[in-house]
Amino acid sequence: MPAQKRLVLATIDQDERPVSIRTLGAYAETLGVEVALLVLLKPLARIGRPVEFSDPEIRQIASFLESRKATHLGFYLMTASLKPYALLAKALRAAGFRGVILAGGVHPTLCPEESLVEGADFAVQGPGELPLKLLLEGAESASIPGLVWRREGAIAVNPVTDAQKMDLDALPFPIFRFDKDRVLVDGRLRRLSWRLHRKHATWGGRYYDVVTSRGCIYRCAYCCNLYGSPVRRQTVDRVMSELKSVRAREPRVAGLNFHDDSFFAGSDEWLEAFCARMKAEVGLPFIVRMIPRYVTPERIRKLKDAGMEYVTMGLEGSDRINKTLYNRSETAESYIEAAKVILGEGVYLSTDIIIHNPYEREEDLREMAETLNELPRPNWGVVSLSLTPFPNTPLYRRCVKERSLDRFATDAYDSMLMPSREEGYRTPRFWLLLNTQVLPRISMEQGRRLIRAGPGDRRAIQSVERVASAIQRTKAITTWMQSRTPRLYSFLEGVSRLLTRRVRR
Repeated sequence: MPAQKRLVLATIDQDERPVSIRTLGAYAETLGVEVALLVLLKPLARIGRPVEFSDPEIRQIASFLESRKATHLGFYLMTASLKPYALLAKALRAAGFRGVILAGGVHPTLCPEESLVEGADFAVQGPGELPLKLLLEGAESASIPGLVWRREGAIAVNPVTDAQKMDLDALPFPIFRFDKDRVLVDGRLRRLSWRLHRKHATWGGRYYDVVTSRGCIYRCAYCCNLYGSPVRRQTVDRVMSELKSVRAREPRVAGLNFHDDSFFAGSDEWLEAFCARMKAEVGLPFIVRMIPRYVTPERIRKLKDAGMEYVTMGLEGSDRINKTLYNRSETAESYIEAAKVILGEGVYLSTDIIIHNPYEREEDLREMAETLNELPRPNWGVVSLSLTPFPNTPLYRRCVKERSLDRFATDAYDSMLMPSREEGYRTPRFWLLLNTQVLPRISMEQGRRLIRAGPGDRRAIQSVERVASAIQRTKAITTWMQSRTPRLYSFLEGVSRLLTRRVRR
């Protein structure tokens, strides 16, 4: 590399969870580049409250870049961070930053031209390691796969190639360190300490975020997976080496959070070796994301014995919605079968469902309620996300064709996955509360009565509201317990049931 390069990798997010820039930063360090991470914590945009940076914040960021003698500033970009990124790039140029500014991640993959904002030099589609390496080496822009750049006044988009799909075993362990990198919190740029990490990361910062594969077997109409298919996975040796290294370097880590989109999309031999070595060599509890079709009693038993204590799995919508709108092959039957296996082994199950979908009907909401109500109590809960048409996804293209974008309560450019538009569609309150809060905390028979009565029954509405109110009274306890460890969910469920057991129609 002809001259010393100094790279700052940044992300704008509501939580301190910079998995992508930790990975890319570690790779850049192997190239002899000095790397610092910059996490800019900002609440999600809301109605009338966009994400912005104040003049003092911009001055602090510019001063940090100057102190680091940064030659390159790279951002991991989601759609909701495009606007603040564009404002920040322009402001940093005005403040005197003359280094290279670029962005990669989900939004540049979805919308490459749009991601090359004023003040930025490049954007990157697809996996970013190889394009970053070539940029740092001074390669010709036209030769860099996935690069988005300006050529003679026009925006050029180089095609993504298989060369960008690097051997995952060859990648270094992600950066995981404290007191060197920076985090912007409440308007102040501070050293990222363990204390700030605990305060602002998910799971109270005590669960180390792990990614052992790239890609996803699903092709959901609403989603953009940066890495596509097929799913590529690290060897068990590589995974164990990283986890043992984390334990040795940071003994305060209390568990592991596996973020693989398709954790089960490997061989039984891989899973068997992983489970045996997790128990013998690592010995930490862990969280995984599962796909119903890959759940079997044998796999769940092995994973639980290895330390698995918490599972996230998607139901998302009714069979009709999943098939006709989401392009998901899972069904209520496959979900229930997998969920019962997980719960039968005493593992906590968190179910993802999609709400505020303008295409949903009452029959869809009732079917989802009936599906969830089939689960044995306790030890499960529901996480809801608002349907968001991300640009250039199949869902977005359909909505453009059907002129339905203005019916959504979400805006991918402002507050993705949560409602931000007052005039947009909202899931009716009765079904929203029943499906997301009430059903996990009442008996199956009580659930059947409420589902059968529906929102046309005044007493059913009152019962749902009463239970939801009781749940809200325990919300502070929930947050506190979740930030410590998923193991406390069982206790929490007991508390919630005591508060909500006398539900009447």
